[in-house]
Amino acid sequence: MDSVKLKPGDNHYTAYVGPPTQYDFMGATQFRLLCTLGIRANHYLLDFGCGSLRSGRLFIPYLDEGRYFGIEPNKWLIEDAIKHEVGKDIIHIKKPQFDYNSDFATDVFSQNFDFIIAQSIFSHAGADLIRIAFENFKKSLTHDGLVAVTFLEGEDDFKDSGWFYPGCVSYLSSTIKKFAEEAGFFVMRIPWYHPRQTWYLLANNKSRLPNDAMLRYMSGAVLFDPEFIQSWENNQDI
Repeated sequence: MDSVKLKPGDNHYTAYVGPPTQYDFMGATQFRLLCTLGIRANHYLLDFGCGSLRSGRLFIPYLDEGRYFGIEPNKWLIEDAIKHEVGKDIIHIKKPQFDYNSDFATDVFSQNFDFIIAQSIFSHAGADLIRIAFENFKKSLTHDGLVAVTFLEGEDDFKDSGWFYPGCVSYLSSTIKKFAEEAGFFVMRIPWYHPRQTWYLLANNKSRLPNDAMLRYMSGAVLFDPEFIQSWENNQDI
């Protein structure tokens, strides 16, 4: 099957999670972001909604044994990713752990995390699920840990509850910040490039968020690729 011809949401491991032509990029940009924010091999990472390991196929080899954890209700996505992208040998060597709950539970591993990433999860979730997830993130994050999440910003808030997929939902920036603050987080909107959504950082410790000087270097620019020219053409003063 030529996955490039598929539409986002189609029943293929590279398409079900988003545009198949951006499967490699969307994993790479998450890896770049967390490396910029300080993730190192000894840290514990929760890839929340890890899907078909777009970023997991980069994080699993990078992190030390037993440091990568993924939650994904669709078990077939992880199985196909291991078969076609990761391979069983690296799974045997690095021993990542996976859980398949659909309850937005993060205490299933009995492990607190230095980093939690949730890319394109809350662009499909009602406020009820976002609040559950953020409350669980709060309990599962270390004192100096960091959460990176994306949202689709809009001119109004999605009003319904529950899960909405493959369609997308949007929220006001002020509402997104309110979700985080209600859960007890410090929150920051960051300029890291995403072709459709916006990145936010959540922290237990305010000093863990980037300061203004650091934000100058967090554009996520992608050079020499016309598909992502917007990642740098509007930031030429940086």
